[in-house]
Amino acid sequence: MSEPPSVPSAHPVSDYVEDGARIAAILFVWGAIAAFFTYGMANVGSTGSLLETLGPQIGTVLALAGVLNAVLFVLYRAVDYRQGYE
Repeated sequence: MSEPPSVPSAHPVSDYVEDGARIAAILFVWGAIAAFFTYGMANVGSTGSLLETLGPQIGTVLALAGVLNAVLFVLYRAVDYRQGYE
């Protein structure tokens, strides 16, 4: 009776490149939305408006959400790759 190898075989490089592209896309989209709120919303409305005040704060929250979304995707893929080996 043979035991499974202790180190699983690697996936094709293209799988890792595709995952990297997905992570980059996640960060790009969230970063674009965050930049819009940080820099674009400051120019909407009159001076001292609520959007001008809260725009940078909303942008920071959205940027953080994007980073957390990318981390969650990496964790999901790690679990998915691990499940594929068992």
